[in-house]
Amino acid sequence: MSARDWLRRILLPFLLTRSALVLVGVMSLTLLGSARERMPGNLIAHSPAPAALEIWARWDAEWYLLIARQGYRVGDQLSGYSTGYGPADTTGFFPLYPALVALVGRCGWSLVAAGVLVSNVSLLAALSLLFLLVRDEMGEDAAAASVWALLAFPLSLFLSAIYSESTALALTLGCFLLARRGRWGALALCGFFCALSRPTAFLAAPALAWDVHERRGGWKGVAALAGFPAGIAAFSLACRHLFGDPWIWAERQQRWRGTLSGPWQAFRRFLESKPQLHGAHNSILELAFALCFLALLLPVLRHTPRSWATFALLAVLLPLGSTLWSFGRLELVAFPFFAWAGWAMSRNPSRLAGYLAFAGPLGGLLMAFFACGWWAG
Repeated sequence: MSARDWLRRILLPFLLTRSALVLVGVMSLTLLGSARERMPGNLIAHSPAPAALEIWARWDAEWYLLIARQGYRVGDQLSGYSTGYGPADTTGFFPLYPALVALVGRCGWSLVAAGVLVSNVSLLAALSLLFLLVRDEMGEDAAAASVWALLAFPLSLFLSAIYSESTALALTLGCFLLARRGRWGALALCGFFCALSRPTAFLAAPALAWDVHERRGGWKGVAALAGFPAGIAAFSLACRHLFGDPWIWAERQQRWRGTLSGPWQAFRRFLESKPQLHGAHNSILELAFALCFLALLLPVLRHTPRSWATFALLAVLLPLGSTLWSFGRLELVAFPFFAWAGWAMSRNPSRLAGYLAFAGPLGGLLMAFFACGWWAG
């Protein structure tokens, strides 16, 4: 991809969508004010920052900032919250992203600014990798449309917020691109760091087994996939050293999302509670996202490579095994859906225009919620 193509296909959509989100976020925070003090359980761990940065530091962002500043052994910072937070709850947030934030912070940046920088540099890397991967498989027009499909997704604000989504997405895409090109040594290293980015990043490993098989990777390809369990093992050993339990990170996830069951569990929990337009386990909006991704699953399975299809299937079914809570945000790493959407919309430009017209305002509304401290996903 030439520099001109990168500016036109990647940087321009990035700047347009991110500028719109910043504008909406700053205006919402200025006009409506912060609602964080009225949201129970909303950890506040950072000092106030300029509005253009402040709007990205909400909810889970506070945990990443806390870990970047103090590590996993936090002191009394978590006391006083009605949810009963404890130091071991930090293990629910995997170490790569806060480590990067801390590293940039040591260069003289505030941690909030460092977090925004890491997220958006990761997002640019992810968009570039997505373009290359989709272009090789579906053509340049589909690749360009897939970039817009991802950036305009209503919850794409989390790719620029102080969250680990963009870092995990970039590493996941890097793994698939390296496997496609048969670079097994680099895949092992990328898989190791990918596994350190998010609890569910290991889902890429069984999907990539298809690429190892189809590209005759042999023992080198199989060994490359060991990078994923090696990353999980490294963090588990650290948890054992810090808290005496190597699986405490999984227990923390279970505490928040519930016991893992079949993919019907999320819908059962939704029906057992009083539905709300947007909330946790009973969110009508998250239900709509889940139904949309399930509906798109069949064409994705039919029209994408087997490794992509397997990853898409796992990325949808695993979250549905617990709760609808944050379902749409978790699907940000499910790149095969955005790749297929880009391919479908490139065949009919009016589809892309319709998608942008619908998804853009919804994304702006969710950005307003997030910037003011209300729950957005």
